[in-house]
Amino acid sequence: MILTLPLKATKRIDLIKPLSTWVETSHPQFKADQVTEQIKRLNSIRVDIAKACTSPTSHAFTLKNNVLADLMEYHACLIECINYGFPSGSRDAEVNGTLDAHLSFYWKNAFVEYDGNDEGQCSQRGTSHFDFERASVLWNIAALYSYQAAKEDWTSKEGRINAKTHYTLAAKIIRHIQDMLKSEKDPDLIPDMYTSCLTMCHEMLLMQGQIAAYEALKVKLAEPGATTSTFTLLTKISSGVALHADKALEASQDLQIKEYKSTDAWGGHFKVLSMLYKARAEFLQSQVERRENNVGLEIARLERTIQMAVDGKEFMKSVGFVKMTEGPDCLGKIDTNLQAIVVNAKQRFKILVNENNSIYHEKVPDSKKLPKIQPKDLMEFNEKDISLPVEFTQLKRPLFS
Repeated sequence: MILTLPLKATKRIDLIKPLSTWVETSHPQFKADQVTEQIKRLNSIRVDIAKACTSPTSHAFTLKNNVLADLMEYHACLIECINYGFPSGSRDAEVNGTLDAHLSFYWKNAFVEYDGNDEGQCSQRGTSHFDFERASVLWNIAALYSYQAAKEDWTSKEGRINAKTHYTLAAKIIRHIQDMLKSEKDPDLIPDMYTSCLTMCHEMLLMQGQIAAYEALKVKLAEPGATTSTFTLLTKISSGVALHADKALEASQDLQIKEYKSTDAWGGHFKVLSMLYKARAEFLQSQVERRENNVGLEIARLERTIQMAVDGKEFMKSVGFVKMTEGPDCLGKIDTNLQAIVVNAKQRFKILVNENNSIYHEKVPDSKKLPKIQPKDLMEFNEKDISLPVEFTQLKRPLFS
């Protein structure tokens, strides 16, 4: 049920020669022999990163080799280089000497799984600047946080809190990338850096953080004395999951990224997750109506629940899904969850309809005209605060003293 943001694979490249050439010919202050050690340090860290980030699914290997710390340090190095006059954006690539120095970074589209090179997906000027490198490094940091979130113990309170925290930070990183690249034109970027793709990933991470919040509150339903307000809040949180799923789905339909089969499959996943959590919200709302003795409304909500869950099951038969799915076993499979909703809702519906016909005689509203359940978004994002943690931006041992 849970998706992990794929890693951007890279390969070992020699930064020493092109960076030395660029500094010697184009840097406004330094000559190459003045920054030899700094360039060697950059190159060394990147080599370690390239050894680990070899495929979209190499998260476990990357974390095992402590490359998350390398990615953070490397990103902080890039920030310092930019502050000292190294080329940041691609806008001036034709005149700032990067093309003449043959400076070219390399990262694969995270959503394309095949061997070989894919430099053709990104223009030369788009790969010759430090913001492209920064964005790719930050993407992988976010991907590793999303992996860690999925691997937390979601059956424990601490695990669910950690998962939500990881997803929040990963979403913030993706939004930071989007802001950083807003002046770049999509044709100069790899498709996973297009605005639509970054929006899709941002909403996916918020959606999964919302799922962690849903699971945390759901535990309280099993406790003695669970109140109607708890059911009502969980109903709204479930609707909040669907809200983010719908936003991710909308972004995934951009034709620029939809043409990639592996990316297209994500849209199907968002669609069915939206259907699942909308059905859950309706079922939970039916339980609210039950507690308040609203027989007619409960029947209508159950009818709507059943239809939504059945539609979800049918949809699953006609769409491909993402292969790379990680996540806690406690969440179960999507089709199993949909089937459970159908079974439970039908059982209650049958009993209640018979009781209403023989005892209550309440009018049953048209299920298609029921008020929409308003979502409660526990992952509300502060667009004004997309600053990165200090360990991403400051070095304990500065490059330039």
